[in-house]
Amino acid sequence: MKNSFIIHKPTDTVLQSIVDYYFYVDIPVKELAFKEEYILPFPRITFGYFFENRVLVTNNSLDKSIEKDMVISKISVNKISVKPLTERVKMIGAHVRPYALAFLTDENISNLPWLINTKDLFKETAISFKDKIDKCNSPNEMFDEVENIFLETLLDKDLSTIINAIELIEKHKGNIEISKVALKIGVSERTLRNHFYKNVGCSPKEYVNLLKLQQSVHQMGNKEESLTTITYAQNYSDQAHFTNSVKSITGYSPKEIQKKIADFRFLQF
Repeated sequence: MKNSFIIHKPTDTVLQSIVDYYFYVDIPVKELAFKEEYILPFPRITFGYFFENRVLVTNNSLDKSIEKDMVISKISVNKISVKPLTERVKMIGAHVRPYALAFLTDENISNLPWLINTKDLFKETAISFKDKIDKCNSPNEMFDEVENIFLETLLDKDLSTIINAIELIEKHKGNIEISKVALKIGVSERTLRNHFYKNVGCSPKEYVNLLKLQQSVHQMGNKEESLTTITYAQNYSDQAHFTNSVKSITGYSPKEIQKKIADFRFLQF
């Protein structure tokens, strides 16, 4: 379906370092291959507004389901699935850097629920955003409103410690010891852990595992690459270690993921 999925990069220079991209989805459920999609844990935060097309989000790790139209997903290792509740999926959203939410609220991110109700966290700001988005006539107008709300909500905070840590971990593709990350940015491991919990919502080790999972699954999409090749490319000691790490996060073995890779998404509804 033409223009069923549109991606738009932020135009503001400040937001370019915080937001990966905005996206717009509009497609009938009958055109989707799967009516309920399993979401592989993803080292990014997702903001999403589903208009009148509410969805059922299930946390299979906690055996809890929530029906929402405007949500924020935290970075976590929980096993999540999403099921449309109407005949259409229509959504405007954004994939943002792991510390982006800390730029928008003074709340300790680790204390927030597994699925954040945007209206609970941002109150009148979220309601105003909903009203403005509902009046837009095109995806480009919606992208402008999403960018505006980010700029209006952005707090003046020094998050250099967590930003430098994330950049260092990603530069090394997760193949760096947390102790070395702390040493290079000039803090103790305990301080670094505290920054991760407060500003990202998970531990440094959990973040590394999610990053390596994302990289591994992207490699699995290339059918020419064997699991053995991926194991050593991601710096696992052996295939058993790789399998145990992937299965502990997703509930699936690498072989199962590789076989059903089209069934999974990285919080890209």
